[in-house]
Amino acid sequence: MIQSLDVEINKRLLRLYGKDSNCLQQKYRIVRSEKQTEKRYGSYDILTQETGIWLGRKEGLVEIKKYWYLKDCWILERVEPNTNRKDLFADKFTYEPIFTFLDKDNNELPLNWRVLEFIIGKLNRAEKKFLTEEDHRQEEEKKMALESEKVFGILDQPEPTKELPTFKSSTLSLR
Repeated sequence: MIQSLDVEINKRLLRLYGKDSNCLQQKYRIVRSEKQTEKRYGSYDILTQETGIWLGRKEGLVEIKKYWYLKDCWILERVEPNTNRKDLFADKFTYEPIFTFLDKDNNELPLNWRVLEFIIGKLNRAEKKFLTEEDHRQEEEKKMALESEKVFGILDQPEPTKELPTFKSSTLSLR
């Protein structure tokens, strides 16, 4: 039942929030912390699992548990650009945690759609839209067009206190 629940929620997240426009990967996803691994470059101590006896050091590419610091729980992740993480062996984009389903005492919380909807809604409303140079130019042109319409509209209006010029009022009378 747990597997079917996360599959259904991930399908709904894909349907409602889509894919990231830069990498075409699902923008948000739900995963279990104990099942996520990542490959990293570095040097790592090798210890026995039972007693923790040091067996040596391994350098190079190692696959490690991604959320080694968390208890087993559900995690909401969002795809992000992989910037300034030279130790991480991955594509240009990675999934980063946004919310863990843990309470203040590190007890696992049940997976809840309303919580996901609330958090993602807040994030989507807070995201800034980065404009390109072309977007800025078009926006400036729109502002200029509105401003010129406003100015010419004011200039073209007749003033109600002044009499409009006519042929009779603009010529000299010889009386």
